Amino acid sequence: MKKLGVAVTKTRDGLLIVKSNIRDPRKLVGSLVYDKNMIRIGKIVDVIGRVDEPYVVVKPESREVLDMIELGPVYYYVERKKKPFGGRKKGKKRRGKKGRGRK
Repeated sequence: MKKLGVAVTKTRDGLLIVKSNIRDPRKLVGSLVYDKNMIRIGKIVDVIGRVDEPYVVVKPESREVLDMIELGPVYYYVERKKKPFGGRKKGKKRRGKKGRGRK
């Protein structure tokens, strides 16, 4: 668990804006956000603001979680697991007519 930043505001749309401590938070989109008690707050959905002062947009798990969130304390994140690149998915059929009994 690493420090994400300080919660600055809640939007009318039900999102949380966090001032990021991380220099380049673009790679964190999709990561989970927690408070100091390890309660999951939500997921990072976007990065906004200037390059030298980025802000992270967090979508809370539910409306109840948004109401519970306090402005000011530090929030933390856990990086999402990276999926391996390439390869085909299991169970997906290949395209083409090979192996259909064609003469």
